[in-house]
Amino acid sequence: MIVAVKLGGAAITNKKNVCEYGQSLNNLLDQVEQAYRVLQAQGHQLILIHGAGSFGHPQAKQYQLKAGWETSLPDDNYRKGFSHIRACLQQLNTTIITKLEERDVPVLAITPIDYITTWDGAEETPTERFSQGLVTRTKQYLDLGFVPVLHGDAVLDEMRGCTILSGDVILYHLSKCLPIARCIFVTDVDGIYKADPKLKQEPESFEIVPRIQVTKELQNIETAQLAVADVTGGMQGKIKWAKKIVLDCRTDVVICRAGTKEVITMMTMQDTFTNKMTLFTLF
Repeated sequence: MIVAVKLGGAAITNKKNVCEYGQSLNNLLDQVEQAYRVLQAQGHQLILIHGAGSFGHPQAKQYQLKAGWETSLPDDNYRKGFSHIRACLQQLNTTIITKLEERDVPVLAITPIDYITTWDGAEETPTERFSQGLVTRTKQYLDLGFVPVLHGDAVLDEMRGCTILSGDVILYHLSKCLPIARCIFVTDVDGIYKADPKLKQEPESFEIVPRIQVTKELQNIETAQLAVADVTGGMQGKIKWAKKIVLDCRTDVVICRAGTKEVITMMTMQDTFTNKMTLFTLF
């Protein structure tokens, strides 16, 4: 059994600043270690994907990297921006890998730019392009007993020159190709609110939707629009890809807050669902 966990940029970095780690990072990685021990003892496997947060979104926005340079060769500004964001992303990934290795979690990094070139944007790229390299290497690491660690990345694109590949998109394609039993988005909120608490100061605005049957209820859900740069779509993007994972892969998806007991119970494949998280399911 494989559990895939997306550590959101908002949970591991301070997205209000640039290249700043989040205060809850170490606590969250402690939870990852705890979950890994449980899964390992049960013969299960773990895949980790982390977002970019303040190590990627401000840089991508500043240099307009999601749209790409759309010419055969980038100009000096694009070269500077692409080089800069890759350095920032590598810094974040190295930190997470190092901290998990210090916790005796046998992690191996998989850097997406080395394994995939997208086609006219990451969201339009067919699964076959992911399965040819990225998925194959992920499966190879799993089979050897390692914990693969992937991340949102700035990648080359055949049409745009470059683009931004979200960790949410990676999670979707891994779920299409591998027998993943549960996908978990760990972020800085408990789940999906019934209404945007930042816009509507009503009692229901602070209530979490604990369960979403995606074929019926998804269109009625509102999400908060945070005043920070997020070139991959933020919570709206998570809802979109959670829906696609459930519908296309028949895999349940959970959104929960870093540091809560729900993170541990969901990562260890328990069925203890609460009103402090959101479960996306077909049934």
